[in-house]
Amino acid sequence: MIHRHLARYLSIIAGSFLVLLGLIITPMPIPLGIILIVQGLSMLVSSLPFMRHWLRDLRRRYHTVSARLNRAKRYLPAFARRLIEDTDPGDNNH
Repeated sequence: MIHRHLARYLSIIAGSFLVLLGLIITPMPIPLGIILIVQGLSMLVSSLPFMRHWLRDLRRRYHTVSARLNRAKRYLPAFARRLIEDTDPGDNNH
C-alpha cells in the first residue's frame, strides 16, 4: 500500500517537473519542450483523475483541436496515444 502511494506521488512530482521543464524550453528551436509537456501530462493524467477530467473538458470545448489529435494519434508514441485516448471527450469508457 505504501509502495503504491509512493509511486503515485513520485509520478505526480515527475510529471509536474516535466511539464514545467517543457514550458521553459518550448521556445527553443528543437521541439523537445512539447515532447516533455506531453510526457508530463501523460504521467499526471494517469495519477490525478481531476487532470483527466480537466483535459477532457478542454478537448470538449475545442473540438477541432480534439479531432486533429484523434487523427494524429496513430503517428505518435505510445505515451502520447494513451494520453489522447484517456482524455477523448467522445469516449465514455473512462
